[in-house]
Amino acid sequence: MNPWVATLSDRFVPVLTLLLLSSPLSYIGDICHETGHGLLALAQGGTFTGIVIGQGASYALANSYLVSIGGWIGQYVLASVVLLLCWGFKPKSFLARSAIALLVLQDMVNQPGYIASLQGDSAGTLQVLEATGVGRQASVAFLESVAIVLLLIGVYVSWRIVRTYFSETFQWTSSRRSSMASILFVTGSAAVSWFSFSSIGDWVATNTLTQILLLTAFLLVFAFIVIPSAPFSWQRAKYSGPSLATFAFVVLLFVEAQLVYFFVLPVTIPYP
Repeated sequence: MNPWVATLSDRFVPVLTLLLLSSPLSYIGDICHETGHGLLALAQGGTFTGIVIGQGASYALANSYLVSIGGWIGQYVLASVVLLLCWGFKPKSFLARSAIALLVLQDMVNQPGYIASLQGDSAGTLQVLEATGVGRQASVAFLESVAIVLLLIGVYVSWRIVRTYFSETFQWTSSRRSSMASILFVTGSAAVSWFSFSSIGDWVATNTLTQILLLTAFLLVFAFIVIPSAPFSWQRAKYSGPSLATFAFVVLLFVEAQLVYFFVLPVTIPYP
């Protein structure tokens, strides 16, 4: 096989498929986040009439005393369910393994940055803490400490999942190389996520050109530098990357997600 074609099939296509899948899967996290707000509000005797998924931000049409923390609970519940399904069924298909790795990464690494940002839900939680008589400095310190602990847990769990994912997808790599690649992928994702909550990062996160450049950088670094090329002795019958049908499906799913983002959102989903 031509070396360039081999690189595309062995490294470039799997990494590209994984990155493209992250966009449509992010909607699942958004829906669970906002639903978490609403269900917690109902559990406290408050109101919940639906959720709004927007381009810049999403929110729940809910109200209760502790409603601000419901979103984080919703996403950690999603991550827990995904981990349990992974442990119980041990999926073998590339698409299922990719979805599990991304959902765990998105829900366990992104949330601590939001908590530490003191914006949105975090600002609401800060107000609740202050209303109970806890001083502002103590409240800020508490939220930042919780964020750091959750980040460490999230990075570790995500690293374990992504390491297994890389080992199964790029079977010719050594365990040490897969481990290092997963560390880079998880910490890089965490850095981008935490940066997006800064004043500059908020603009970067909503700029289409910047997002394309970030995706391209991740793609090139992992497909051509971090993941080594398969040796000629490697048996291609063991290839566990995406099939042509899977790749086409993910591309169409990504295009649909972008069309929804630019031409459909905001969308209101009423709660029955």
